[in-house]
Amino acid sequence: MLTVSRHPVKSPPVPGFVPHDWPHRAASLAIDAGGVRWHVQRAGRGPVVLLLHGSGASSHSWADLWPDLTACATVIAPDLPGHGYTTGFRDGDCSLARVAMAIDHLLEALAPGPVRVVAGHSAGAALAIRWALGTPRAPAALVGFAPSLVPPPAAYTTFLAPIITPVATSAFATTLLASLAGRARLVERLLDSTRSPIPAAQRARYETLFRSPGHVRGTMRFMAAADLPALLEDAKRLAVPATFVLGRNDDWVPGRSLRPILARAFPDAEVETWNDGHLLHEVEPGRAARLIASRLRAKARP
Repeated sequence: MLTVSRHPVKSPPVPGFVPHDWPHRAASLAIDAGGVRWHVQRAGRGPVVLLLHGSGASSHSWADLWPDLTACATVIAPDLPGHGYTTGFRDGDCSLARVAMAIDHLLEALAPGPVRVVAGHSAGAALAIRWALGTPRAPAALVGFAPSLVPPPAAYTTFLAPIITPVATSAFATTLLASLAGRARLVERLLDSTRSPIPAAQRARYETLFRSPGHVRGTMRFMAAADLPALLEDAKRLAVPATFVLGRNDDWVPGRSLRPILARAFPDAEVETWNDGHLLHEVEPGRAARLIASRLRAKARP
């Protein structure tokens, strides 16, 4: 059982905490909350936007949305437990419910005020739904980019499923996988499978992350712990206006599979389709930022 700190300790940005060329490093903070040593980026003023990246990513996933969003909002983008430069998630429970609880502890430590909009990508969208269902103060709006609410795609099965086992998520196995990732071009192949022409700098950041055994282990555990049937059943209770953005070229979360699920679980949601792949928010960051910003005018339901 993870011990929850009632009085989280805040630390200023630490030299060397993240690479010196990491995007928006000046906004990086080290926060101890709920037994987790968080790397979180925070900047801007105004209503609060919470950004939740997908499995295998980090807060860098939102890097190119940052300038537009921080111009109109207080933006909070953590590395999720086990991902990027967040450490200390010792109990190993990476279920959506457990990580959502950890997010609440982080927000309690940051004390930014109520979250107006929560936006998530892929598994981060599923996490956003779980968090919105359970948090004491629900957001006014939810945005999900390429929401991972369907069974794993072919790319997942080909590259990742064989290694998501209790043995393969051990420290030894993930250290080995991290050491092999560059030589096997695993990250390059995974990024290619998203059908998303993201900038070379973003690709390099993913490669940096996957050289870390801890990041690989966190990614595997987060993927393995997803319980989508339970989430979709509980989604019927969601009282937050939701918008979902699908990628027409997304083979990871195909629209043909996702649309019927959205219609059943989120009948009142707005659904958009962009001519992009799975990393659509990284390919069209300005458009994604404008969509999130447009939801800042929403009012939270009582």
